[in-house]
Amino acid sequence: MRLQSKLALFSAASKIIILLLLVAGLPWLVNKVALINADARLMQKEDKMYQIIEEQGIESFLTSESGAYGSYNLFREEFISLEEISSGKVINSIENSLRKVDNQVVNYRVLSSTFDLGGKRYLLEIGRSLATIHNNSKTLQTYALYFLAAVVLLTVFTDLAFSKVLLRPLTLIIKRLQRVEHPSTFTPQKIKTSTSDFLYLNNTINAMMGQIQEAFQKEKEFIGNVSHELLTPVSILQTRLENLLSDPDTPESMLEKLVDNLRTLHRLKNIIQALLLISRIENEQYVRNEAVDIPQLAEEVAEEIKERAEAREVELKVDVTGEYTLAGNQSLLFTMLFNVVNNAIKYNKPEGSICLRGQPVAAGYELTVKDTGVGIQEEQLPHIFSRFKRLHAPDGESHGLGLTIVKTIATFHGIDLSVSSVPGEGTTFTFQFPKEV
Repeated sequence: MRLQSKLALFSAASKIIILLLLVAGLPWLVNKVALINADARLMQKEDKMYQIIEEQGIESFLTSESGAYGSYNLFREEFISLEEISSGKVINSIENSLRKVDNQVVNYRVLSSTFDLGGKRYLLEIGRSLATIHNNSKTLQTYALYFLAAVVLLTVFTDLAFSKVLLRPLTLIIKRLQRVEHPSTFTPQKIKTSTSDFLYLNNTINAMMGQIQEAFQKEKEFIGNVSHELLTPVSILQTRLENLLSDPDTPESMLEKLVDNLRTLHRLKNIIQALLLISRIENEQYVRNEAVDIPQLAEEVAEEIKERAEAREVELKVDVTGEYTLAGNQSLLFTMLFNVVNNAIKYNKPEGSICLRGQPVAAGYELTVKDTGVGIQEEQLPHIFSRFKRLHAPDGESHGLGLTIVKTIATFHGIDLSVSSVPGEGTTFTFQFPKEV
């Protein structure tokens, strides 16, 4: 998962957790706030009631008959009562209380307050129904939930946008590295950012790739020197041995040893040339500017190697259809197919067969080389492209680089190579060529 996605996911998850915690505690909090507001409103009405009593006199509320005053609004949501009490009684509180109104019990939030006036003590009660308070709190909860959800969504989208802007330098660095097919094609670049971490990362990558490019350049020079230093003495030795072999004065007992030495030198020369070929391909020393007709190339490989197949009594069949052209190196691609078909002949059974089949597919072009040979053990399949890994060499001439060359050329051309095999039944190499551009 990308860093930006992880940051956004973490931000969203943390906000959702906070929202859930708020939702869990919201009813209690809103109810508490609603009660505080209700108490404040009751105290405001208490002050207003005292002001009215002071202005109009308590006689305007108390009648001589009952000596008390009571008033309820239409829906019994609020009430005010005033009555004379004994002088020794003092009540000052705000609490929940049940009151019977019109034969109906209603739960009120009641403010009770005593005061003295004209040598008498009075009790003032102002109440508000708890049902009304709870209804108001539910309304507050609903709007609070909507507000919190909107805030969470807004902050999530804001975090997404901010993280995208913040991580843009990292995205540019990653895309630049993805475009690098070979260290030699890398070009150091500066990035515009005020984040010191990204600047440090970019500078570190530039320095590291510079060291890699320098190492590759030294390797190229080393390979050039090795090719000259190794091939030249090998060729000289080969010439001298050939001269000794053709010299009539050479004792007959030495001829067989000379032939063995020449065979060893020939094998050494092939190994050096194979290693040079692999290194040059890996170092991008070959061009890929030729339009290679893959079906035609398969036909040419079959034509080139058919005599070797006939000599080993192996039937070679070619079944390539469709048209497909790859921008690549004709010589390298020929070597790639030739090595695979040659191995199929070398490790085949007497009167066995090899089939080259090619056809256009949705992903480009697919070419398979299927034989009826000895096959490859399953545990050996992951190692068949490793250098100097000799799986089976009945003729003793294999040096373990043939399939390495095949894999290197395939990778160089962006070809997907896979192998399947059944011991005792045969092996299938599948080349998946990319789409034509």
